[in-house]
Amino acid sequence: MNKLKKLRMIIAIVLATALLAACAQTPAPAPPTPTVPQAGDTPAATTTTETTAPAANNPGETVFGQLPGTLPRHETLFFGGQQWGTPISNSPFALTPNNSMVMDLGAANGGRFIVYEALYMFNQLDGQLYPLLAGGPYSWDDDMTVLTVPLNPDAHFNNGTPFTSRDVIATFEMHLAVGTGQGLQYAPFIDEIVAVNDHTIEIHLNMDNYNPLRILEWIARTLMLSADFMDEKLTQHGGDLEAFRNDPWESPVHTGAYHPVFLSSTMVVLERDDNYWGQAPSMWGRLPAPRFLVHNIYGSNDAIRASFAQGQIDINQQFITNVWELWEAGVPISTFLPNPPFYIPGTMPSIFFNTTRPGLDQTAVRQAIAFAIDYDQIITAAMSGYSPNFRDAPRSISLPLDGEQRFVDNAALADLQWGNQDIERANQILDDAGIVDTDGDGIREWNGENLSFTLMCPMGWNDWEASLEIVASAGLAIGIQLSTNFVETVVWSEAQQTGDFDILMAGAAGTSISSPWNRAFEGLFVEDPNAERMFWAWHRLYNPEINDLILRAGAESDEVLLREYFTEISRFLLTEMPFVALMYRPLMFHTVNESIWSGFPEQGDGTNIPPMMLTDGYGLAGLFNIFPIN
Repeated sequence: MNKLKKLRMIIAIVLATALLAACAQTPAPAPPTPTVPQAGDTPAATTTTETTAPAANNPGETVFGQLPGTLPRHETLFFGGQQWGTPISNSPFALTPNNSMVMDLGAANGGRFIVYEALYMFNQLDGQLYPLLAGGPYSWDDDMTVLTVPLNPDAHFNNGTPFTSRDVIATFEMHLAVGTGQGLQYAPFIDEIVAVNDHTIEIHLNMDNYNPLRILEWIARTLMLSADFMDEKLTQHGGDLEAFRNDPWESPVHTGAYHPVFLSSTMVVLERDDNYWGQAPSMWGRLPAPRFLVHNIYGSNDAIRASFAQGQIDINQQFITNVWELWEAGVPISTFLPNPPFYIPGTMPSIFFNTTRPGLDQTAVRQAIAFAIDYDQIITAAMSGYSPNFRDAPRSISLPLDGEQRFVDNAALADLQWGNQDIERANQILDDAGIVDTDGDGIREWNGENLSFTLMCPMGWNDWEASLEIVASAGLAIGIQLSTNFVETVVWSEAQQTGDFDILMAGAAGTSISSPWNRAFEGLFVEDPNAERMFWAWHRLYNPEINDLILRAGAESDEVLLREYFTEISRFLLTEMPFVALMYRPLMFHTVNESIWSGFPEQGDGTNIPPMMLTDGYGLAGLFNIFPIN
């Protein structure tokens, strides 16, 4: 079976599953020790404040659990921007758990590890994996067909039972049995998982679908579950897998430091497990500082911003226009970076050209639109400056992060990388291609038809809407008519998959342990441009040579060769322009209010903790570093 046929099989299995991401070939270093605040580091203590937890609007709105009577403010960390709507389930097998404080199954950066944990944590700052439930670095055999992972013998579940190889294997097998997207996503790449002993596993790769990067994703993303608990639940439901999947797991067994104690339409409350295994010297060496993690459920962005400014939210994952205005007004709010762009890039929101549409099937038209856009205005007006510009961070398949930049040769791409709007160049490209205005109406034609296209993105995504308005205005200067169409998210998603659009704004794979391979695959790999549905590479520009290069990159470990591959992939992207990045957007708008808590990660603090809300990937380390001011 050739490679493309193998991939066709994978695609048929995975279907709508959004393929995640991640790539680092070096063994995982041990986690750096978070700094512990010393005596004298905090201001003099003041009177402790306790917050009476608000009750749900009515008893019927409580999903499950019991609301604590009080939430001592100096023991409670309040979150914002993570949870929208009523959570449904604590089960990682649920189709729609809508419970992002407990788990984010689509986290590109790794996973959310405050309740459930994975074997390793991804750190976007350095592109490395750090042990969590693992007992140390992973290791490959000589031909990289078997990955060996030691498990931490100190790790145990919140009910006291030890975490062992049996739990790893049971987690993998249950995802396959239930048929979850995550299970089906990784099954084609794993032949089997073998228990060497209670605290060592081997992951044997499927040589018919050889891709070591997918294995590294699996160990950094898959939430490890209790084999005993899953067996108990399955028995309780008489072996009915659908009933098992729909069980909300009101009181789950887990390894993480926090337990969900109350879920409702108004609030999510997690309480620390003081028997948490991670206080062992082999891991963090202590418990996380907050006793409670709480997320009130707000009805609007304005409500979140107001609560944040008033100190009712401590850490906020929210796009806040002109965030600096808050600290200029004297509010103790800060971002990871003290100066613009304030946040760390994590993804590339882009415009995807539908290359099956007349006019957009011409490289010259795509190039001209790309060169005519005022990216500086997008970054300033639509993104409040929360992105590096394209002069300081040149374009390629990689984000401007050290862990990704090592895979591209920017000097070799310099003649293709452009910084900002170049109307003269755009017009010259169209003129040279013979795409001109023949009837004097100001609009150029292709095959006798005016070049007129619609730009689409979801309604209410304000920064995206503003970005597309700026793109549309660029068309006037080059004789191409561009108009915007903001639609319901479900309409946008359907148009994306079926190809019912001209130019569509969408994300281009966030950073992870397989970056930039995941972005190359999701952004450029097109097997059948005429497929009824596409779940990635929505431009439908088919290039078998690039497909082959992407497959080879996914199976390669030599960084010299990978640099060659990704540089060539970047050359294709910057020449053919099937999609064009409009900005570098943060994975999370990690913003903190230090009225109550301090010690949050920030650039240059020596901790190497990324700005991931203290919950995702190696950002989890931040929970062990913060401390109450009072």
